Amino acid sequence: MRLRPVPGSLFADQRGVVFVEFLIAFVPIWAFFVCAVQLALITHANLMVKHAADSAARSAVVVLPDDPNEYGGEPEMSVGRNRVTASDIGRILGRVGSALRDKPSHESIVAAFSDETVANLGRSRLNTIRLAAHIPLMPLAPMNVGRDSRPSIAKAIGSPRKLATALYYQPFALAVTFPGLQDDVATGPEITVRVTYAYQCTVPLARRILCRAFGDLEARDELGEGFFPLAQSFVGGRFRALQHETTLMIHDAPYEYRAQGS
Repeated sequence: MRLRPVPGSLFADQRGVVFVEFLIAFVPIWAFFVCAVQLALITHANLMVKHAADSAARSAVVVLPDDPNEYGGEPEMSVGRNRVTASDIGRILGRVGSALRDKPSHESIVAAFSDETVANLGRSRLNTIRLAAHIPLMPLAPMNVGRDSRPSIAKAIGSPRKLATALYYQPFALAVTFPGLQDDVATGPEITVRVTYAYQCTVPLARRILCRAFGDLEARDELGEGFFPLAQSFVGGRFRALQHETTLMIHDAPYEYRAQGS
């Protein structure tokens, strides 16, 4: 037996139908929109990681056969990791302190590093190659590393990036490795450089759908080869692992030469 609505009863009232339909459709439409925004940002970051891999490879083909005197006596073709020493940090802090002591300016900061660049921090060929990958990716560093209590699309798209955040974020979020090498010395006529980057997703809702915690990333082992992997244990948030490789011929000169100043 089919019930017929009684005129004037709540069963026949249709005044809230459109509003209910809007509420039902709003959640999936909003989720689709924020996911599209996050995917667009990930695609943009992926292109920058590819550019960083190209830059690191171009650096490697020149740096690997370079004069050992420029890298603290490290042998040619070596990609072994020279760790940063206390004396390295002391020299850098000393130069920064002297630059800030007397009317700090852009010129004084540049002059403080003019005789020993950050590229050779640790006196390593690997650190110099890393720097070539770090610089193109610095604009991707998030304003709030890890968890953000008030995420927004505006922050994800147009928030200003700070150099201090990039200097903290890049050392543990970026790794430069050399697939195919058996040891720490490149022996072939070409070198393959792989750049792995943990891009932090910052769009609300979409970051939980499309991205993972740092410890769950498939490239976690690769990121362990970063400059400062210890910080990975303390960072929260959601990330997407991006990876690219570039292979180039090593620019090895078949003659001896002396670098300027040696």
